[in-house]
Amino acid sequence: MNYYMGIDAGGTKTTAVMYDEFDNVVNSIKVGPGNFRIDKKEAISNIQESINRLIQTLPVKENLKGIAVGVAGISNNEIDELKLKLEKIYKMRVVVTSDYDLAYKAAFKNKPGIIVISGTGLVLYGKNEKNSKKIGGWGHILGDEGSGYELVVRMFKKAILTNENDQPIPLITNKILKKLNISELEEIKPFIYGNHKNEIARFAEDIFIEAEKGDLFSIELLEETASIIVEKLKIMKETMSPDAPIEYTLKGGILEGSSLVKNSIFKKTASLDEGFKFINPRESNKAARYFIQADENSFKYAVGLMSGTSLDGIDVVLCEINNSDLDTNLRQVDFETFDYPKETLVNLRTLLDQNNTTLRDISTLNVDLGYAYADSVKKICYKNKISLEKLAFVASHGQTVFHDATGNKEMNRSTLQLGEPSIIAFETNTLVVSNFRSKDMAAGGEGAPLVPLTEWILYQDQHDKVLLNIGGIGNLTYLPSDGDKSKMVGFDTGPGNMMINEGMSHLLKKDYDNKGEVASKGQLIIPMLEELMNHWFIKKTIPKSTGRDEFGKEYTLEIIKKYKDEKIEDVIYTFTLFTVKSIVKGIKDILKTGRTIDRLLIAGGGIHNITLMQNLKEQINDMGIEVYKQEELGYSSDAKEAIAFVILANQTLSDKPGNVPSVTGANKTVKLGSVTYPE
Repeated sequence: MNYYMGIDAGGTKTTAVMYDEFDNVVNSIKVGPGNFRIDKKEAISNIQESINRLIQTLPVKENLKGIAVGVAGISNNEIDELKLKLEKIYKMRVVVTSDYDLAYKAAFKNKPGIIVISGTGLVLYGKNEKNSKKIGGWGHILGDEGSGYELVVRMFKKAILTNENDQPIPLITNKILKKLNISELEEIKPFIYGNHKNEIARFAEDIFIEAEKGDLFSIELLEETASIIVEKLKIMKETMSPDAPIEYTLKGGILEGSSLVKNSIFKKTASLDEGFKFINPRESNKAARYFIQADENSFKYAVGLMSGTSLDGIDVVLCEINNSDLDTNLRQVDFETFDYPKETLVNLRTLLDQNNTTLRDISTLNVDLGYAYADSVKKICYKNKISLEKLAFVASHGQTVFHDATGNKEMNRSTLQLGEPSIIAFETNTLVVSNFRSKDMAAGGEGAPLVPLTEWILYQDQHDKVLLNIGGIGNLTYLPSDGDKSKMVGFDTGPGNMMINEGMSHLLKKDYDNKGEVASKGQLIIPMLEELMNHWFIKKTIPKSTGRDEFGKEYTLEIIKKYKDEKIEDVIYTFTLFTVKSIVKGIKDILKTGRTIDRLLIAGGGIHNITLMQNLKEQINDMGIEVYKQEELGYSSDAKEAIAFVILANQTLSDKPGNVPSVTGANKTVKLGSVTYPE
């Protein structure tokens, strides 16, 4: 049996319901408020509590197909933020939307209609075949006429008028004042100005009670509320369906708590003869299965493959993706780093050393890597019980074995990535997009970095930020808060882990400095750092890109030989600080252009090097920039580059460009990659 969870987070409570695949209620709970505009931190806490408590009641957690969350007062940016947070915690499909959209889908799915939700606040939401419209939801200061909050405030306003005209204060007002232990109407100001609107709106129920008893003042208040809502309904209908009948439904505490308001709306809409047809509301949470299944059907599975300059394995990410450009939606299903086959890794290292390499070696390695990549695709799909037939495409960056973005009079600029895409396509029976860098270079660019466009897609928000990836090579992307791609900057800063790893391999026969433990015992070799920082690439202006040809084994061994009398831990520490200093210089170079930076988001294998991270944070914090690991605000650091090439392949298959000329130096935007078909 499959299960679906629906969360309706509103101004007074968060209701969570578990349904089976036939929409039968399995379990439900209610916790505190979930309105983001009232208290975002409390809302998130209550949403998580409701999910946790319901999950505990499931006999088999794996049978929960997803969670649909409708939240009051949530913005579009916050929708994405909450979705990422919950998907990271619960490792499953999560759909986040507004509370009114959740309620609308429960009532109408995608049919035309209008839903009125009047509770603490008020919102009307309608859709037809072409567009949608929302009225209300502005909050109590900018309006909320027809809401529970506004009803109670209107009651007090009328009471103030009667009091100022030396008339008796209405009965309902006196009863509420008594509940609040207030003896004088004048004393109501601290309560109104000092409480959230949900605390004020709760007294709407007292007005309902008195109206049912026949209190004329209370009845008048509720009739006014009905008239306000009907006027808004008329506006909605004029947009949604001016010439034909339209269905509408009523939800929320005001409309479900008072038959007087609801009946008055029925009478008023009937007398208008404007084609309103009422349908009974459904519980908002019942839209959970619809949202989750629709979300599942809108996405396609894709695998991204990345094997970087650090040679620490094949990064493989399984994703779900849909749409393109800023409308791209991506969910990381799983991520693994698979080891290279031993012989393939030995041959790859030999090739990269550029000693005694033959054409046969290059050709053979190209094929061997193709089989290794194909095997990695099969492994991650098998692990996640996803058949290869469900894959829409594989994005394979390939293994860079040569990259020259500068060239000279005798030799054209060029780049070469190995990992035969035809083998991947044949072995997985899946379309493959590969060879991403060449088209940008053909257009005059450096072919790198290519990740910035994907960062623009995934991380664009209200902050001016730099995204840093510390892989074999370090690279930066500057994202302006206004989303203007022409202001973006991206470039390689120099070595990330590459020289540290080469130093560890040569001096200590280890693949890397685990957590920076060796470096933590060392001291700075000042002349060595000065020499490294004087490397021509570090001084080069942007755009710029580099790789193993500049900072690989040959250059590293040259430096080690020159400082052979120094302690090993001092050499490793100095390589580590070189990475830090080159990154800091890159950030300062961005600031020198007049750009501002609020945040630095760090990803890549370098985040596991504690010594590197401590030194980097100290220097960045001194610049007044907030530092975060990428996991704190988004996707997996380790999976970042593999995810990036899924997005770039998706751009290509959507007939959209994948480069950013201001970053790579290309003279125009171009679609990246070569497409290899399975048959």
